[in-house]
Amino acid sequence: MFNKRLLKLLLTSIVFFTQVDCFAKTISLNAEAIQYQGRVTAQQQFAWTGSGFEFGIDKGSVTATFDSLNDSSALTVIVDGLETVIYLTKGNKPYLLAENLVPGTHQISIFKRNEAGRGTVQLTSLTIDDSATLVKLKQKPNKLLAIGDSITCGYGNEALNSQEGNTRSNQNGYLSYVAISARRLNAELMLTCWSGRGMFRNRNIYEDKVGVLPELFKYTLPREQQGLWQHQKFVPDWILINLGTNDISNAIKKGPLNKSDYLMAYQTFVEQLLEYYPKAELIFAIGPMKHNSLNVWLAELSDRYDNATDLQFSAYDNPTDVGGHYHPSISKHKQMADTLVDHINN
Repeated sequence: MFNKRLLKLLLTSIVFFTQVDCFAKTISLNAEAIQYQGRVTAQQQFAWTGSGFEFGIDKGSVTATFDSLNDSSALTVIVDGLETVIYLTKGNKPYLLAENLVPGTHQISIFKRNEAGRGTVQLTSLTIDDSATLVKLKQKPNKLLAIGDSITCGYGNEALNSQEGNTRSNQNGYLSYVAISARRLNAELMLTCWSGRGMFRNRNIYEDKVGVLPELFKYTLPREQQGLWQHQKFVPDWILINLGTNDISNAIKKGPLNKSDYLMAYQTFVEQLLEYYPKAELIFAIGPMKHNSLNVWLAELSDRYDNATDLQFSAYDNPTDVGGHYHPSISKHKQMADTLVDHINN
């Protein structure tokens, strides 16, 4: 009889403590330990490639709830350097970020891997084990702002061939040349890029001057064109601009790009950036896709500024450099990162 009572007591205790360990608590989305990356609204909405958040945690499991308007957005989740991908589905739904982390400090980062045109995402809840604690991570000492088109977004960089195009599974902004460069420079990254957009005119044939990148650059949420970004929130050390590939596209139907128009639009945008960030180093980049005479034009433009340089990414050397729709592959992005980091350091 005694043994049965003792056994029942032990079993009850095991069930009780197991249930306690499984209890979870909801974290305030304004907690100091949560560091938002890129452009994020006060309601935790984000859209630009590379936008998201990161935090540290001392153990246990983490679940985040995201609200997505469609089935097109994808997030890269990095837990202690290991990458996984979450493909969001329409609606407000929970997603497991990490599970059964052993005691110790762990770093968790969420990085929107595809671009703003795929949709806006909202973080609506963050839940951790009741016995776990968030840890504030050390901020990176440098900041890199990258402004570009599909190349900079990582368009089709994981595609198996050039005909595969760009999908939410093969576009990986986390392995774009600017994201790789930012990690090597120990820099926080802000990405503002959109496929098909240009400096003076876009790739499309009709209404090609509507929604050029300098126009979209104003917004926190570019797809909705909502929320003017407050530039004092992120003051970069370096600004990379890689725009022009779309400006020269479809020249047979639209006519060749006029040098004066392009450089005037470029200079106007640069002057605006210098108002916001007078101490930043500017890099006027082009490539690795076709660029015609843009590299020469950008070299001329950079000579007008004491804090500007020009950079041309080399053309493709072999088939492995090519991803979806002839955009750079992951291996080419890594080469481009080498070029960019060397350029900044030297």
